[in-house]
Amino acid sequence: MDPNPESTSAPQSEHAQASFPASKSEDSAIQAHVLIVDDSYMVAEMLSNFLGKQGCSISYALDGFSALEQIRRRPPDLIIADWVMPSLDGLGLCRQLRQSPEYAWIYYIIMTAREGNDNMERALEAGADEFLSKPFQAAELMTRVRAGLRIVEGRRQQHLLKTGQKPAPSPEKSVGLPVGSRQDLLTRLPLRVAQARSQSEPLSLFGLRLANLSALSQRLDSRARATLFQLLTERLVNTLRDRDDLFCYDEGQFIVLVAGSTLAATQMAAERCCQRLVQDPFVVNGQTLPVQLHFGAASLMENDDPKGVALLRRAAQAMRDSRNVYSTLPTAAKPPAASEGVLKRLEQLQAENTKLRQELEHRLAELKDLQAQNLQLKQQAQALTSEATLSPRRSSSPSASRSVRRRLKRTLRSKPLHKRGWSVPRKALRPI
Repeated sequence: MDPNPESTSAPQSEHAQASFPASKSEDSAIQAHVLIVDDSYMVAEMLSNFLGKQGCSISYALDGFSALEQIRRRPPDLIIADWVMPSLDGLGLCRQLRQSPEYAWIYYIIMTAREGNDNMERALEAGADEFLSKPFQAAELMTRVRAGLRIVEGRRQQHLLKTGQKPAPSPEKSVGLPVGSRQDLLTRLPLRVAQARSQSEPLSLFGLRLANLSALSQRLDSRARATLFQLLTERLVNTLRDRDDLFCYDEGQFIVLVAGSTLAATQMAAERCCQRLVQDPFVVNGQTLPVQLHFGAASLMENDDPKGVALLRRAAQAMRDSRNVYSTLPTAAKPPAASEGVLKRLEQLQAENTKLRQELEHRLAELKDLQAQNLQLKQQAQALTSEATLSPRRSSSPSASRSVRRRLKRTLRSKPLHKRGWSVPRKALRPI
């Protein structure tokens, strides 16, 4: 047991005892062998009594070494072990089991009063399948146990196939697929995210929503609506695999965790699930109800948060896609598929469009070059014009100007301007 006083004090035991009510009649019996490993007789007795009433066969060990001896004599289907124990603790026991191939298929739940993601990651890295924080409620424990027993059957069959043994015939399902609540999803999803990352396995989920819930609520009373939800839930439970985890996230909305599955496989699983759900009409009180389902799948990415919030958001966004719809309502006829000739013509047009775009870019580059050359020529022309304006003044000499003045004087002396009929001012008649 943990050395924390809260885990061994009297108030803690009272709380733990109050967390295990008597088994309900609607809970189906569980045919499974469960080994409880804990050094506290009080906790072991409560777990044994509660799981025994559910139909489980119970074994008990005080520490890890005693548990190993019992496992060699009779391997259990599921182990519930405390973290802190003398001699060999829960983590050490888990590591030894995972190193032994003949016992690697056993489902392992480790429980502790420690909290925090670091402790959870340590437990999952050691090989634990579930991390159960103390104190816990009976419903939470049963959800983990039922989910573990669904997984362990597949592991056992795979182990028999690998070792060359003949797989045992699958017994009749005695463990029904439980439907968790929204709080169960928020508790389970971080564990699944940490487990998938520690084992480098894919993790996906898909959401399923009753899209026309508001329209149905206007025509149905509370009892008829509850009947519709129950019918939808039962069909969904019968459609999913045993190793899938189903949660009712909201009224008419479900989340399905699919461990070890890629996004493409989960998308196909969601489509098949919706197809089977709407295959038969939904009849409530003799009335056939129109049902429209929206679905959306998402897969865990490297940068997602450890709580899986981003994963849920992507699934919700995918549910808004108009293509992810299945309905019992009559839908409009889809347009005929395009012929091969139309597709080829479309490809040709796309190729021509690409070619024209490339040619346009080439022409624009040439235009820029011409504009630059034009600007350069203008600058050269301005420079030449300024030089031509200044060159005559520089080339005129004093001798040339004197000869011009002499010719002008001779002309004026031979015949003045006023005698030639020109009107000249008096100042101009003065001799030069």
